[in-house]
Amino acid sequence: MPVQQGGFAGSHRPNPLGMGAVFALHVGVLGAIILAPPDTFERITFNPIDTYNVPDTPPPPPEPQPPADTPINVVKVDRIVPTTPTNYTDIKPIDPLPFDPPPLPPRPEIVPDPPREPVLVEAAPDPRFAGALQPPYPSAMARAEIEGKVVVRVLIGVDGRVKAVQPVSATDPAFHEATAAQALKRWRFRPATKDGLAIESWRTMTVRFQLQL
Repeated sequence: MPVQQGGFAGSHRPNPLGMGAVFALHVGVLGAIILAPPDTFERITFNPIDTYNVPDTPPPPPEPQPPADTPINVVKVDRIVPTTPTNYTDIKPIDPLPFDPPPLPPRPEIVPDPPREPVLVEAAPDPRFAGALQPPYPSAMARAEIEGKVVVRVLIGVDGRVKAVQPVSATDPAFHEATAAQALKRWRFRPATKDGLAIESWRTMTVRFQLQL
C-alpha cells in the first residue's frame, strides 16, 4: 500500500536547513573554547604536607652519688672562744615602771559554816503493836485487888526490838517482872534515827496496872 502524502512518514522528514544550523552552532562553541586565552582557567595546585616524628623528651640524668668509700671530713673543735668578752659592768638596770600598780583588793575572809547539829528523832512505839504494850496482870496481885504502876528504861535496837530493861520504880516487884517479860517478848518500836539513819536509843516507859470493875 503506497504511503500517502501528509501521513506519519511524510510529517517527519529531515530538514536540511535545521540540521545545518545545529551543526554550525556546535562548531562555533567548540571553536570559542579552543581559541580562549589560557588565563581564563585558573589551575589549582595543592602543596604536599611535610610530616616528621617528634622525639620523646628524655628523662633527666640521675644525680651523681658519692662512692661508698668517700671519707667524711670532720672538723674537730678544741674549745669555743667567745668573739666578744662579756663585761657585766656594762649591763644597765631596767628602768622601773613609771608608776606603782594599785594594790590588789583584800581577799574576802571565808568564814566556815558553824557545825550543824545532827537531826535526832526519838524512838516511838510502833502503832501496829499497840495492843501488846500492856503486860498481863499478875494473878496474885489481881486476887489481892492491888493496883500499881511500873516505870522502866528500855534499850531499843535498830530493828525496833527491846534489847534490855532497867527498873526505875515499881509498886511491887511482881509488876516489874511482868512488865520486863512483856517488853522483851512483845514490845516493838520504830527505832530512833540520826540524820535519817537508825540508831540504838534508850526510852522511859510507864505501865499502869488497874483492875477492871
